This record gives sequence, C-alpha cells and structure tokens, in this order.
Amino acid sequence: MLWLLYRPTAGRVRLASGVLAVCWLWIAWAFLLRSYTPLNPGAGYAAAAFALQGLLLLAAAIASPRAATTTPFGAAFRVGYGMLVFAVVPMPLLGLMLNRTWTGIELFGTAPDPTVLATLALLLRVRHPLRPLLMVVPAAWSLFSGLTLLAIDDPLWPLLPIAVTVSMALSLRTPPEIGGRNRTDG
Repeated sequence: MLWLLYRPTAGRVRLASGVLAVCWLWIAWAFLLRSYTPLNPGAGYAAAAFALQGLLLLAAAIASPRAATTTPFGAAFRVGYGMLVFAVVPMPLLGLMLNRTWTGIELFGTAPDPTVLATLALLLRVRHPLRPLLMVVPAAWSLFSGLTLLAIDDPLWPLLPIAVTVSMALSLRTPPEIGGRNRTDG
C-alpha cells in the first residue's frame, strides 16, 4: 500500500482500491462476524457495513472511470500519505506501548481501525466520483470506534474521530479539478 500510493497513478489507485476492498471484506467476515459478534450482537450490522464498503471499493477499483490524484503539493495529498504510513507502521506499535498482547495488536488489513485509517488516506490522495459515498462507512466506524474506546478508557480513543474530521475537512477543501497537476496515467 505504501508503494502503491507513494506516487499514485490510475492503475496503482485501482490496485490499492482492490487491496482495500479485500481487507474490508476480510474484516467483515473474520473479525466482525466471527470474533466480535459473539461479544456485541450489534457487530453484525457493522459487518454488513464493512462488506458494503468492500463491495463499493471493489466497484471503484473495477468499474470506475480513471481516478485523478490530488495535487502532490496539496495538504490533502501529504496528510493522506502521512495517515497511510501511520496506519501501517506506528499504529500497530501503539498497542505494544500500551501493554497490549501480541494477539491484541491492530494490523492494517486484519483490524478495522488501521484499515479505516488507510482507506481515509486513499480517499484523501485520490479524487474519485464515489469519494463522498466511500467516506460514509469509514466515518461511521471512526465515531463508533472512538466512542467504544472512550467507554473503556483507552487513551487512543480520539485517534479515528480526529482522522475522519481532518479527512472530511480536507476533502471538502480539495477542488474537483486541479488543472494540469492531475496524475491519471496508468
């Protein structure tokens, strides 16, 4: 993911969207349905939302028009890549710093929070016609996760709510077209 979105092209964006789609579908089944639903029956709804997000990302990867990246000089582009790096590398290490067990470490692609953060990062780096729709489930999960972590007194509770707020603010700020700075080559 880090390589795909370092210098995104339309082909790399499609591949990154496909990878994220598989991650969302995997988390819907393996984490939410099989592991979390026995603890919280409402997690079945989250699993359905995650599956829907996976299918939307898959549709964006396969059937969408060429996606243009945001300008590499813009805040959304830089913040998006910073969020992606954080989701893949430091975020799992925070669990170790908080004395969580190895089995409790959240890894991108297998746990919801880093995968949501990586998805928000992709959506910041790419202008896509489905971007508003693709932000709904990550935004909802960010609020749910933040409230859940707040309820159990986890010091990381504000992480995703802040990330989604920044993502939405920068997405609203990003103009629909940025002249010749679009990277749409395959």
